[in-house]
Amino acid sequence: MKKITLSLALLMSVGIASGQTPEDKAKAKAEAAALKAAKKEAKAQVAEAQKIYEALEAKIKEKTAGDDEILTECKKGQDLVQKALKSGLIDDKKIAETYKLSGDLAFKPHNILLMEYAAKKLPFDTVYFVSNLKALTEALHNEITHTKVTKGETGNEAYIKAKKMNLSQCGDHYIYAAQFETSCKRYQSALECYDMAMTYAQKYPEVAEFFEPRIPVEQMSYYAFHTAHDAKMYDAMDKYYDSAIKFADGAEGTKQVKVMSYLERGDSTMWAKYVHDMTIKDPNANTDYVQMLLSYYQKQGRDKMSAYADEILAVDPGLYIANYGKAYVLFVEEKYDESLEYYKKCTEAKPDMYDGWYQCGMCKFRIALALNATVSSIKDQKKAKETLEKTKSIFGEAIPFFEKARECTPDQPTKWAYELKQCYTVTGQSAKAAEMDKLLQ
Repeated sequence: MKKITLSLALLMSVGIASGQTPEDKAKAKAEAAALKAAKKEAKAQVAEAQKIYEALEAKIKEKTAGDDEILTECKKGQDLVQKALKSGLIDDKKIAETYKLSGDLAFKPHNILLMEYAAKKLPFDTVYFVSNLKALTEALHNEITHTKVTKGETGNEAYIKAKKMNLSQCGDHYIYAAQFETSCKRYQSALECYDMAMTYAQKYPEVAEFFEPRIPVEQMSYYAFHTAHDAKMYDAMDKYYDSAIKFADGAEGTKQVKVMSYLERGDSTMWAKYVHDMTIKDPNANTDYVQMLLSYYQKQGRDKMSAYADEILAVDPGLYIANYGKAYVLFVEEKYDESLEYYKKCTEAKPDMYDGWYQCGMCKFRIALALNATVSSIKDQKKAKETLEKTKSIFGEAIPFFEKARECTPDQPTKWAYELKQCYTVTGQSAKAAEMDKLLQ
């Protein structure tokens, strides 16, 4: 039974082989030769890079290699290593060794560039700094990944730990990279570097026990948010906002930029929605925006303005600007008694503000004027006289409010003297009316 099975297998293999055309065989042979040549080339590239590195090391030890030569030779060696790695044809047994070489070729330029930056040596090659940092990071990570850890006196535990520490340090350097790229207006690259810095421990969990960023994620998000705004990359801004707003020192500026960005996009609907949600959440911390949105809704219709004021007052009943907005709507609708109650709340919230006191006076003033307009149509003389007296009384009730407005702005009589003159005249206080008249001249 076994012999029969074996015979069948042999027949099938012969059939497959004999089924190949000469062209198929030639193609397979050519592909095998190309693969062999590519592997040989990758091996030669690594060997050449190794020679460059060793020659450079000898010069460094002899102190005959300057920074420019080190940078030039490391670039040359790194280019060769990267070509070999990208081919995917490095022998598995040599992969850790190859990544070590890549890391060695990146480490020296990295330190030189950092020192150049610290010394403010110009021009500073930011493009090379970023690309070299990426090569260094990947080299360290892959060397650690592909190296088997061995223990004991002859083990490599200490060596691998040192490599992890080096990899950990690179995390903070992505913040430098992001700042360099931002200064050169390469915004997309800058944001990629910020993302790397913010997610470094997740991307490279082998360094989690060592890595602690020198600045908090919220602050990095703040930088990224404003970088995205400079680039008008609004989707990226939105991505960073929730974290950036937690950076307390920059929260107010971040909020202002976020609001402004909707207007830059020409999206007034989203602007209104964002400001609405923000102000409802914390009206007292956003009074300027409450005022802006009240004005916006005023143009949309007084009903919207009134409804928004009601929402704010439900959260913060004493907020000056919301009471003022609600009072304004009622005043325009000639609901003076209701309006007066909200203007009174304005005076309670800000006793030294002219507007609240003046508008309280105007509510009484308008009520009196409206009542006075009815006197001539009342046929019953007694009732007409009573109405006239009531009118005078209401004009008198307006006086204390206008006088409080006067106290708030004593050097600006045009703001209150005319109304006080009218009230004093109607109530028979001619001397005070004359005083107001002089102030208006």
